[in-house]
Amino acid sequence: MNGKTNYVLIGLFVLLLTLTFIGGILWLSAGGTGRVYQEYLVYMKESVSGLSRDNVVKYHGVDVGRVREIGLDPSHIGEVRLLLQIDEDTILREDTVATLETQGLTGLAFINLTGGSAASPQLQARPGETYPVIDSRRSTWGRLDRAVEELVSNLIDVSKLLKVVLSEENKQSLTRTLAHLDNLTAALAGRSGDMATAVEDLAATMRQTRDATAELPALFAEFGQTANALQLMADELRDTGVSVGKVVRARDRDLQRFTGEALPEAAVMINELRRAAENLRRFSEQLERDPAVLLRGRTPRAAGPGE
Repeated sequence: MNGKTNYVLIGLFVLLLTLTFIGGILWLSAGGTGRVYQEYLVYMKESVSGLSRDNVVKYHGVDVGRVREIGLDPSHIGEVRLLLQIDEDTILREDTVATLETQGLTGLAFINLTGGSAASPQLQARPGETYPVIDSRRSTWGRLDRAVEELVSNLIDVSKLLKVVLSEENKQSLTRTLAHLDNLTAALAGRSGDMATAVEDLAATMRQTRDATAELPALFAEFGQTANALQLMADELRDTGVSVGKVVRARDRDLQRFTGEALPEAAVMINELRRAAENLRRFSEQLERDPAVLLRGRTPRAAGPGE
């Protein structure tokens, strides 16, 4: 009887232990810590080699969650889709960035969240989307790998360019150019005397120019004085013109009065002068025909019929 009782107790103990083990596994698989999570999506633009499910998610170095899922999304070709579970009390901002990093010497990969200024709005799911999306940034190794790829690509391009530059045709052109330069330097060496003379002439010209430039201030001063004198002369002429205008206007009335009184008498005088000139002309003509008229006087005119 006691043996059967012991078997029953042992069976109950094993059953209880099994149920506890299964419950613990289920509890751990469900989160197992009693923590409440908020889920976020991250699309990584690089390889996530070394990252596994349940790997840690850190926010500025503090554990705030874990990686729940890793997969590919057909709508984001070339990117890896990560579903993160973040503690509900961890507030993420729109400028928060996710980066793949490795932990120390162990090389364990984890997701590190950085950024998140107080002025930035809290990260929310966009309309039509289930989860908020955290922006991603390449890791240090990812950026280095990309830089190396670009460097290799540039080196390949440079090698192609050098191959074109160092072609046989370009080599011949370079040889001809060097020969022309050699001839040019030889010609310049032969004309060194002329070049020295030209340099001396240029130096003399520069000295003359410098001397002429030194005289410019005095010349400008004389121009200024001349301009001032001309200005004074113009002012005097303007004043003189004004005075003359006043005199002309004052004399205009006297001139009109004079012409009104003297012109009739002048007309009579002119008529008398005209008659005197006519008589003088006749006398001169008569004298020319008969000079003796000065001695005997003018011959009386013959009497006409009936006189």
